[in-house]
Amino acid sequence: MNKIYVLGIGPGSRDYLTKKAEKTAEAADVLIGGERALKLFGDSEKKKIKISSELDKIKSFILENYQSQNIAVLVSGDPGLYSLLNYLRRELGPKRLEVIPGISSLQIAAAKIKLSWNDMQISSLHGNPDNKTKVLELVKNNSKVGLFTDNRFPPAKIAEYLLEMGVDEKRVYVFENLSYSDEKITSGSLKEISQKSFSKLTVMIILDSIEKGG
Repeated sequence: MNKIYVLGIGPGSRDYLTKKAEKTAEAADVLIGGERALKLFGDSEKKKIKISSELDKIKSFILENYQSQNIAVLVSGDPGLYSLLNYLRRELGPKRLEVIPGISSLQIAAAKIKLSWNDMQISSLHGNPDNKTKVLELVKNNSKVGLFTDNRFPPAKIAEYLLEMGVDEKRVYVFENLSYSDEKITSGSLKEISQKSFSKLTVMIILDSIEKGG
């Protein structure tokens, strides 16, 4: 039985694409992914399908074609960390999948500030801004929190919300466009971060103020 490959393609730059993921993508007949993911293979003449909100169409295409074509689904970062993997596993069944891990943007963010992340609490607001109550509890009760942000709830709004909820003594790092040429890292207090604007592609690390981070 052919496998459906789920490839972690890292944060966006080809520099962080693993050789295993690259070889698997090169061997595929069809690449399925978001716009940024597909751009990594822009010079390839393989069939490319952009993922939209209509995931049922993607699922139907995969089920109808994976036995006759090698299909690779490209996901940002690592498939095991807030990706399409849960959906694919539920809808296609784990036995049909082969997952190739990738490098998470949060992993790179921690490396940028020389921070171990084995004890980091991780959450995501991507596609789920209502998750902010959980984020509040994580930040209040943990000294090291990593967040995947959402355009509707960007870093400045997160910082503003935390301040409104009585959180103050924290050190915040905002990582923009990690691995790209316009990569930028901004650090500051919650108040300072709440007054800034950032690009759409960001992750955050929030530390107790006593942490140095780098």
